Amino acid sequence: MRVAGLLTAVALLLTSCGSAELTITEYAEEVETVVHEMATRFESLDTSWEAQSPSLAGATEYWVGRLEIREWFLDAIGQIDPPDGLTEMHDDSMAVFTRITEADEALAARVATMTEVTEHREWLATPEGEASLAVLEEVYAFCRSSQSEFDATEDRAALEGVAWVPPEMKEIVKVAFGCPPQEDSD
Repeated sequence: MRVAGLLTAVALLLTSCGSAELTITEYAEEVETVVHEMATRFESLDTSWEAQSPSLAGATEYWVGRLEIREWFLDAIGQIDPPDGLTEMHDDSMAVFTRITEADEALAARVATMTEVTEHREWLATPEGEASLAVLEEVYAFCRSSQSEFDATEDRAALEGVAWVPPEMKEIVKVAFGCPPQEDSD
């Protein structure tokens, strides 16, 4: 499971804490950075796993690494103090990212019971694998929704120069979380 796109979505809501509240743009940029780091880590892990012959030892190492990335990500999200107006989105991100972490933990536990691994990603055909993929689709949907909300701020360009509109209502946020496109259900 290519998590680069997922984690893009997933990471969506990450930023570091600061003494002053972040603007929406600063928050989105921090999230974008964290998502990119997560995606890079997953891509490196996936590439390494796919470059070797499938084995139980390799699968075990892969899942240890995968769960380490998930835990790192949740920790980073847990330390975020979102700006006003993004608290609900942030809480929703924590919920969906916790669910994918739990689903991957269950899948890793399943892999730990295997006696051999002969194909890359053969664990996806298990009930735990199917459950993880279903939650991953939730993560992707959340990513696309969040990206859409940030993209909608471009409509605020029409407010530029209107003196009575507060600056936060004119803020345009440009980020690219790298969400995978929605697949056609045909």
